[in-house]
Amino acid sequence: MKRTVIVGALLALVAAACGSAANTTATTPAAPDATTTTSVSDTTTSSTQPPTTTTSTVPETSPEDQAAITLAYEVVFSSETDFEEKAPYIVDPSGLEETVINYMEAGESMGGVSLAARTITVDGDTAKVIYDFLFAGTPTYPDLTGDAVRNDGTWQITREMFCSIMTSARVGCPSS
Repeated sequence: MKRTVIVGALLALVAAACGSAANTTATTPAAPDATTTTSVSDTTTSSTQPPTTTTSTVPETSPEDQAAITLAYEVVFSSETDFEEKAPYIVDPSGLEETVINYMEAGESMGGVSLAARTITVDGDTAKVIYDFLFAGTPTYPDLTGDAVRNDGTWQITREMFCSIMTSARVGCPSS
């Protein structure tokens, strides 16, 4: 009889445990489904809005402006172009003749020095330029930031930008 009571008690415990687990299982799935739906909804809403904001604030750069700024960077920062070629593309080029000669000499010893504009963003008459500094055609210092300005319809390099590069190239630059 003792055995029957013990087996009966065990069966009652197992039944109670199963009943409790069944109730927990029935309640638990409902809560995660509701939470998951809310999270997905929130994620979708927040990820949809930022691209719209970002897209609307980025000014568009015309192909003509890109070409003109790229040309200014190529001419001004090539160690193979002389002062007369560079001058129209530099804001206030007066007194930079000796600097250009020294830059040409430095470039010759390095196999050529130049800057390659990679990304150009125009906002009105100013431009932000991401460029690479190249020695002998090889990018040595990538992803640098520079500028350009439009004066009388021509894109030019600021004197400050020009002198900054000349200082980096160790050829110096006179104060304006």
